[in-house]
Amino acid sequence: MPPSYLRKAGRQPMTKHIFAGASTPKGFVDFFDYIMPLETAGKRYFLKGSSGSGKSTFIKKVAAGLEARGVDIEKFHCANDIESLDALFVSSLGLCIIDATAPHSHDPKIPIAIDKIIDFAEFIDEQKILKHLDEIKLLLNEKNMLNEKASYYLAATGNIYLAQNKPYEATLNKRSLNLLIQKWAKLLEPHSKDSSFGTNRKLFLSAITPDGFTNFTSSYFSNCKVYGLLGETYAGMDAFLSEFRDRANKRRISTESFYSPFAPERLEYLHLPEAGIAFAAVVSPWGYNGVMEDTIDMRTIFDAGLLKDIKPGMSADSGKKLLDVSLDAAINSMNASRVLHGKIEKIYASAMDFEQMNTATEKIIKEILR
Repeated sequence: MPPSYLRKAGRQPMTKHIFAGASTPKGFVDFFDYIMPLETAGKRYFLKGSSGSGKSTFIKKVAAGLEARGVDIEKFHCANDIESLDALFVSSLGLCIIDATAPHSHDPKIPIAIDKIIDFAEFIDEQKILKHLDEIKLLLNEKNMLNEKASYYLAATGNIYLAQNKPYEATLNKRSLNLLIQKWAKLLEPHSKDSSFGTNRKLFLSAITPDGFTNFTSSYFSNCKVYGLLGETYAGMDAFLSEFRDRANKRRISTESFYSPFAPERLEYLHLPEAGIAFAAVVSPWGYNGVMEDTIDMRTIFDAGLLKDIKPGMSADSGKKLLDVSLDAAINSMNASRVLHGKIEKIYASAMDFEQMNTATEKIIKEILR
């Protein structure tokens, strides 16, 4: 008899793509603790070691093995290198594998029983690395300067983003907002529970990466009824989504809150997995652009008269151009930093004993996939 977590023959496994961390105007924001909370954990693997030591490759091998067996998985991509994986989560197995190195350093909380460390540094020849010590230091210094440069550009991007929303937020009519929430809260009624608790999971579905802005919403919400939030800016959407989330949780309906990489304190997407419902900001050019069940016009919650009086002289097009310039500068700096990171990875990879590493990791992979 096949394991209970295997899907029925003929069905394709569902692989979801997400970010657990993102580079934002407020620095790197880490939601890794929300990948798999401790209370639901069966087995967690914490990967330690340098860049280029095989951590992402290990995660990809496990993911491929599970996909081949028809298991639903969640792949967490690295916001600084979209092709690399930072983590893997398999709900049906209670399994989580995390790259626990900087900038998202994490340590086991229940060693041995649940949490296990795999240290890829064990497979590195120290003497080979020492030969490149000066080169590594130089590359790290250059990389740090580029990262600092990118952080300044991201801060500017965040300020422009907030400036575009500010005039609208100043004219938000709370009564109109509450009426709109009450109208759509009826969607919760068939899914309310009398037992258990409604939990909330915090993550990102979009990120500013060295390759540009990346958004996974269309694939993530492919099996949902998506209700699109329409507006000229993102103003008011966080207020709507936050209140809707709180109402869902009070009804013991679990939620997934996805935050904006431009303003990581603000919601831009909300998912109710058990209900098969999602709410998504539909604001060009970074919002959701997939199939929608219906739309919600957020423009109705602002006082049009007041908005006309306080609207800034700078046009929306001018604000968009400013934001594009600062965002492009940030992305270019991030891309240059990634190039240097790749050089550091090559140095460490050249000092790896891959035969020893493969032997050790294949044993662990077999243990996971048995």
